[in-house]
Amino acid sequence: MEYDYLANFYDAFIDEDVYRNYLELMDKYTSFGSLLDIGCGTGTLSLELAEAGYDVTATDLSEEMLQIVQYRAHESNISLKIFVYDMLDPIEERFDTVVASMDVINHLADLEDVHFGFTNIFQALNPNGVFIFDILSADYIDALDGYSEDDEDYHFHWECHKGNNEHSIVHTVSLKLDDSNHDIHIYEETHDLSLYMDIASRVGFTLLETMSMPERTIIVLQKKEK
Repeated sequence: MEYDYLANFYDAFIDEDVYRNYLELMDKYTSFGSLLDIGCGTGTLSLELAEAGYDVTATDLSEEMLQIVQYRAHESNISLKIFVYDMLDPIEERFDTVVASMDVINHLADLEDVHFGFTNIFQALNPNGVFIFDILSADYIDALDGYSEDDEDYHFHWECHKGNNEHSIVHTVSLKLDDSNHDIHIYEETHDLSLYMDIASRVGFTLLETMSMPERTIIVLQKKEK
């Protein structure tokens, strides 16, 4: 897994303002109950929500990420469940809230995968359950083409180049590991907000709110009780 290599550096990519906005929206639309965090990374949001009183299940594709979550939970004496999970797979349990923060949806390969992921999440929610996620803007994705950065604290080189699809980007992170360089390639793509909303509506979701940020939009959906 590419993200296994990034586990120790993941927090360098985190925007704390995004998490603060998630917490604001969750305070508005959710109550303490069962919560699934998809693509939890190193667990910053999962741990804060568990400490606040949510019954959190933290999931990610990367076992290395989840090991860090487990360590942090143990050090802080915080109880939560941890699993490796791919959002394209069905979810066996049911939850009151599902979150997929920090570009999780943008890592899906195409709109067909978005439909699969939204369907799995809809089916995993209890009646009146809430799904909160974010998508990067097309302008932000497009502006990343040609961007590069050297991080002195974590010792990596990061550069971005346009992908094959419209509004897509390939991030290349170069790490020096065991006296050799290792390149990690991470793909993201985005689409017009209306396309995500159309899929959400077809799956069965009701839109509660969107919150715009300079580089992304956070979206709150609900599985209305019939």
